[in-house]
Amino acid sequence: MTLDLSNEGILHQLGVGTVNDALLNQVSAVRENTHKFEAIEKHVFDLHRKLERIDGYVALSNSKNYLKIKHHKSDNRVQNDEFIEMVESWAKRYKIEIEKVNQNTYYILGLHS
Repeated sequence: MTLDLSNEGILHQLGVGTVNDALLNQVSAVRENTHKFEAIEKHVFDLHRKLERIDGYVALSNSKNYLKIKHHKSDNRVQNDEFIEMVESWAKRYKIEIEKVNQNTYYILGLHS
């Protein structure tokens, strides 16, 4: 199932309140750079909502034209482990390629080829 949201709709799904041209252009670049973005966008937004309960989220990366999955690393080791397990099992389940940046950040590269 594909959602085929506008760039503004994508920002809204990610919780961005103020939309401007720079953000819209960045979403366009992310869509072009993420392999088969339209096939995974629903799963990305579902993950975003699930991560909220453990202080995680999906957002635009500041340094690359990808969406990033981020967790506010805390002293709660169980929560940190839960974040890693949630992200990795999500990626495996939906056949989404991710790149681990560090212990609490991943890039969403797209659907496995």
